[in-house]
Amino acid sequence: MKTRSQSTRRQGGFTLVEMSVTMAAAGLLFAAVTTGQELVDQAKATKLINDIKTVEMRVQQFAQLKGRMPGDCDADGIIDYAADANGASFSARSDIANNARANEYSYSVLLPTIPGEGADAAAEESACTLAATAAAPTTVTTNTTNANVWLNDLKVAGIVSDSSPNRTLAKMVNEDFLFVGSITDNGGATAAAADYNAIVIHNVPQWMARRLSTAINGQDARADRSRIRLLNRDGSTDGSYSIGWSDNGASGTASANSDMRDSMVTVAYFFDRVPESKLGGQ
Repeated sequence: MKTRSQSTRRQGGFTLVEMSVTMAAAGLLFAAVTTGQELVDQAKATKLINDIKTVEMRVQQFAQLKGRMPGDCDADGIIDYAADANGASFSARSDIANNARANEYSYSVLLPTIPGEGADAAAEESACTLAATAAAPTTVTTNTTNANVWLNDLKVAGIVSDSSPNRTLAKMVNEDFLFVGSITDNGGATAAAADYNAIVIHNVPQWMARRLSTAINGQDARADRSRIRLLNRDGSTDGSYSIGWSDNGASGTASANSDMRDSMVTVAYFFDRVPESKLGGQ
């Protein structure tokens, strides 16, 4: 009886071989899950990069056809819409939600229209007027608060389908929106109030922003240089930039505490002219 009891207890445990097989299977499963997540992340980052480059291509295509940028109603070289400093709207970078930014874009399938002579492109379906008033024949009314103008211009030109809602066209894979317009640079090197055309993408996960920087800038060591830059999110309404991607746009200096890779940042892509870098290598 004593021998049988000891045998029963021995049979109730795992052998070293069984434990090794179990651990190996768990390791393979973990590796498969990790690899799968990395593939998903890579696909998302690649889609964001491709979508932004597609927007840039459409903007440049319009410029070649019309001799001005879409949304640049007075053809002065600067897109009228204030891409993220629009005080009359909710596209400011300090807004961490996206419902208000979504409301900047029309979700109705409205046929794009050209306003009457000298009229403001204020309605959701309005493109640039392209006509001066009789009283001011050299002046075309611009609109800094209507985010739809650049897309409506593309629709009138036949570059994008007018059956697609603007909100759908402007939504990115990171579940937030991009805005095409101008940024007033305050990077410390350029002239005061210098404006630059840019694509602003809101609430981009930090890891995705770094991959975007690597793809376009060729590096992700600095976030305040070249074409892709990290915009401050501390209430700024101009082009002031954070040095490191881990700053989460909280200030213009490197943060003592790095944020997590999924922290949300606001990115500016200067697809036209590029602001100078900060003075003194800062």
